[in-house]
Amino acid sequence: MHDRIDSVLQPLESPMTREGTEMQPQLRALLVARLSVMTDESTSPARQLKHGRNTVRARGWLEAGTATDLDVSATKYSPFDRPELGNWLKNRAHEFDVIVVWRLDRLVRSSKDLADLLSWCEDNGKSLVSATEGFDLSTPFGKAMVAIIAALGELEAGTLSTRVKDSHTALRKMDRWPGGQPPYGYRIVDHPRAGKTLEIDPASSRAVRIMGEMTLQRKSQWEIAARLTTDGFPTPARYYHKEGVSRKTKVSDVWNQSSVGKILKSPATQGYKLVGRSVKERRLARAADGMPIRYTSKGIFTDDEWSQIQEILRDRSRTRERSHGAAPLLGIVYCGGCEHRLYRVVNSNPNGKKYSYYRCVPKAGKPKCPGHTFLESAIQEILDSRILDELSDLPVTERKFIPGEDHTDELDTVTRAMTSIRDEFDLGFYDYEGGQDDYRERLATLVEKRKLLQSLPHREAQYIEEPTGETYADAYQRMDPEERRGLLLKAGIRMYIHSVNPVNCGLYVPGELPERFNVPKDAYEKNRTERINRPLTPEEQEQAQNPHPEWVRPPYR
Repeated sequence: MHDRIDSVLQPLESPMTREGTEMQPQLRALLVARLSVMTDESTSPARQLKHGRNTVRARGWLEAGTATDLDVSATKYSPFDRPELGNWLKNRAHEFDVIVVWRLDRLVRSSKDLADLLSWCEDNGKSLVSATEGFDLSTPFGKAMVAIIAALGELEAGTLSTRVKDSHTALRKMDRWPGGQPPYGYRIVDHPRAGKTLEIDPASSRAVRIMGEMTLQRKSQWEIAARLTTDGFPTPARYYHKEGVSRKTKVSDVWNQSSVGKILKSPATQGYKLVGRSVKERRLARAADGMPIRYTSKGIFTDDEWSQIQEILRDRSRTRERSHGAAPLLGIVYCGGCEHRLYRVVNSNPNGKKYSYYRCVPKAGKPKCPGHTFLESAIQEILDSRILDELSDLPVTERKFIPGEDHTDELDTVTRAMTSIRDEFDLGFYDYEGGQDDYRERLATLVEKRKLLQSLPHREAQYIEEPTGETYADAYQRMDPEERRGLLLKAGIRMYIHSVNPVNCGLYVPGELPERFNVPKDAYEKNRTERINRPLTPEEQEQAQNPHPEWVRPPYR
């Protein structure tokens, strides 16, 4: 490598060398500048080129051109792979004689790239000059220094990369905002010490509050999205969109169910810091003590509200039933033969009259089923009768959240504070007049606080079923079809249909339902059995002898 350095890195000569009376032609100089990040004024491209031009003028050379590569890392890209310098080396080598650079690290950051560039210079008859490092390249020591500087540049680049990684790791353990779009409901502000952090945004957090309140009222995500759109709340895409920034898709002003669900389920909505590259990898960021990191002391919701919202969302995910626009009996009525759900089908006859049925759709893997079809009005009447008859003793309840009482986190904080004060004492931080008294006072205060926290009761959070004062029969009568379906789906009540003429249907009520509502199971079963086996009234006997003619068979399948 030294042989190549000897032939390439020539000592800085005067513009013309006198050998007898013959004058040598002027050298043509290519000025090279590079910057990885365009923020540092001390190494700006303009300053780099200024130093290079000073050298060119001092030597009496001609400026052949400039190769300025901005936002280009010398660690990642060799001189031959850079946009401007690479073009000069590959396509315009005949236009210059010497490469002039502010410092050698503007050209290369690795020994390999230096060796490759020197080899190219030797093969193409080019020289290489540093404008500021002042090498005496005519001596062996000067030539060796070039290789040493290249090695040091490579080491510096590796050290810088390590520092950057370490800083990112440290930031993940602090309440500093790393950058990017903040979670909806928050805005980026200056951190009290340094950098950026988050705070609750008064404007967008109102929309998040509405989402939570409507969820606690058991409203669907479809209804929430419609309300936000109607009220004119900007969507996340609209709220954080910057004018002039191109997007693959058009910014939408219409809220959708997916956005509502993502916001309500994300811990970021409560001010917690998340880490992880993809959505699936997102997790809570934790400090050195293992506690979750929070940008704000409180979230948009109280802890009790947040727990209730998450429980409601989990219940919905377990049910997996459509709550808006579904057929009134979907998920309620089932085929008594194959025990699979029935689906609504609407047909019209040639006169335009419509007939609505619930049909068993044969599927692969089912027990063999003839594919029964039942008139909707028939099974609706049977279901209404069964509900009013069999569920008159079953109370409707509301699930209420009872917050727990847990002071573990506060105890941990107090314990850590006591340990910190003792460590400070051991290190002599209280070695001043009155320091002993300060130490004892602070420690005594924390000891008393710990005793108080330890004396407080500990109670787990729980849900209780509280009666509303209505029975299922009462609630069913006052509700519209969609509300009735929601009531029965939530309770897990189903009706299995074998036939409607004669009526052969069974109402299924989950066994745990009466017990959950504090209704003795044996008493409930006794009343139910007596009601089913009671003698028919004259009106019921007449109806049984003269069934609805339209129940016999639907005119179309």
